[in-house]
Order: sequence, then structure tokens, then C-alpha cells
Amino acid sequence: MKYTKYITMLVASVLVLVSCDIQIEKAYLNPASGFEAPVLLSQAPVVINEDNNKTESVTFNWSGASFGPAVQIEYALYATANSQTALLGTSFTNSLSVTKSDLNGVVANDLGVGVNATASISAYLVAKVYGTNVESVTSNSVAFDVTTFAAALRALYMPGNYQAWKIEQAPEFWETDGGTNVYKILVDLEDGSDQYSYFKVTVARNWSDLNWGYNFLTPSWYCPEQSDSNLSVDLTEGNIYILTVNRGKMTIDKKLVNKVGIIGAFDESGWSTDLDMVYDEVNNLWVSPAITFSGDKNFLIRLNDSWDDKYGTNNEASSSVTGGVNLVKGGGDINVPSAGTYIMKLHGNRTPFVLVMEKQ
Repeated sequence: MKYTKYITMLVASVLVLVSCDIQIEKAYLNPASGFEAPVLLSQAPVVINEDNNKTESVTFNWSGASFGPAVQIEYALYATANSQTALLGTSFTNSLSVTKSDLNGVVANDLGVGVNATASISAYLVAKVYGTNVESVTSNSVAFDVTTFAAALRALYMPGNYQAWKIEQAPEFWETDGGTNVYKILVDLEDGSDQYSYFKVTVARNWSDLNWGYNFLTPSWYCPEQSDSNLSVDLTEGNIYILTVNRGKMTIDKKLVNKVGIIGAFDESGWSTDLDMVYDEVNNLWVSPAITFSGDKNFLIRLNDSWDDKYGTNNEASSSVTGGVNLVKGGGDINVPSAGTYIMKLHGNRTPFVLVMEKQ
């Protein structure tokens, strides 16, 4: 017992001495007033055209920010023009490369410059300590010219439960304008279920190429290839939507539509009641019933039975759909070529909508 007591006391003394010698290093961030913002370097003018948009990139460089000790810093690069701001991308290094194709889409669409135009764009950085709520710092702003171009229109595809997931027949929908990276479709997602209608966006009519759903871990709709996290709409809210896909931002927006209809003097009520147009998911068309025109040959396409959502014509023939006419929101009355019975077919998968009048 005596020896045990001495040993216990000795061990305790050693622990006290050791504990006095242990020093834990702690990292302290400078006060916010001591943070150093990154410095974005100047950028030469950028010309984007058909020859370089798929093969070249624009690289932005900067000197690093400082928050005191060595920490992981995330840089977000933004572009502004026309009172609009868009994210170009993020980086954990002191540079970021943006493809000319993506830059063309951001500048033409998100910043409102349009295609085949030259505009002065400003860029700046926001730096923050990754994964924390520490106050961020903002760099200087640099201005440079960007010349956009109208690229060939590209398409995406939308398989889903509403068309029995037949990927080889997935409805196709097109860019709003070439190079914008923004795609729109007017679609009916009714699938006969009680609540949710599930779908995906793909770059081809197969599952081996890229496809996207919703990733609940991030505030976007991007998912890795072959992910099972499908996009969905709540059918209790409605089944007809205008969907807008921004492939550059990796976002998808929806606008509920209660009805797609056609109105004119062809029925006894005379411009007072819309006839329903029905979605054909196999041919990706909105189809009217057979309508007979005798005296007045004028009509309009309307959404939601609303005059604010009427679609008419500026008498411009479609260059993409044979025999079609481009529709314009708020445009003038559409006229059938001659009296008779017609079935109207609306292509809601492109911008502008296109209408084909098929005489029976």
C-alpha cells in the first residue's frame, strides 16, 4: 500500500508537469478590417464566334485574398451589365476558366446583351472562407468588351412518367436563341398519378449521355449522371407548365398554365369561349379539335383564358417548322388561308411558339 501511494503521487506529479508543457495552437482570423481582398487582373476583349465557341475558353486571374492564417478560400466570379448580375463560376485557386460557349450564354441571355452584339462587361470577385459564415471580401472590378454571336440552336430532351419514360421518344425542346443556354417548353405532365409527376432532362435520347435531376444537397437541379433523384411537379397544383432550363446556371424554373386554348369567331359564342388544345406527348404538339371556318377566318391562341396571354402573328413564316407561322405574344389575329375545316397544331417546344394550320 505504501509503495502504491508513492507511485500514484509520482504519476500525478508527472501529469501535472506534462500538462504544463502542452501548448495547443489556435488559428485566429484577423479582424474583418484586416482582411485583404483579392485583386482581379485586367481582361482583354473577348470575341465569341462560330469557330471558337466550342474549343476556346477565357481565363480570369487574380491575386489571392487573405483572412489571416492559412484557410481554404472560395472565390466566386461575377459579371454585370445592363443592371444585371450573373455568376460565371467558382474556384478554390487564383484563376477560373470559362468556356466561350458558356460566356456567350451568360452575356447574351442573363446580362441581356443579346446575340451578335458587343457590350462592355464588368467582372468582380467575392472571396470567403469556405464552409464558414465569416464576412466575405470583394475585389476590384474590371471592364472588358464581349462580342456575342447567334450559335446554331441546340436541343434538350425530357423523358418522364408522363410519357412512360420512353427515352427514345423523349420530347425535344429548344434554346430560346442560339448560344443562350436557355431552353423552354410548354408541356402537360399529367401522368394519372395522385400527386407527383417525375421527369428528367437529358442531352440525348439515351441514358448513357448526361442527364439531370434534382440534388437535395445543393440549391440547384444538377445531379450526377444516372442519378435517381428525378425532377417533379405537384399535380395537385396543376399539370401544364412552361419549363425554363438554364444549362449555364444549372437551374430550372416552372410557370403554371391552367389552359391552352384557341378562340375566334368559329363558334356560336363568337370570341367568348376558348376551345381546349390537348397535348400529344408522342409528337410533342398541342392539338385543337377540328374547327370549321366559314365567314370570319380570324382566331388567336390563348393561355389561361386570358387576353394578357394571347398569341397572334406578325405574319412571319417559321424557318424551323415547315408550313408553320411564328406566334408573337400580343400579336395580331391569325387568319386561315381559306374557308374550311382545320386542325391546329401548336409547337410549344421552341421560341417563338410555332403554329401549323392543317386543312382537313
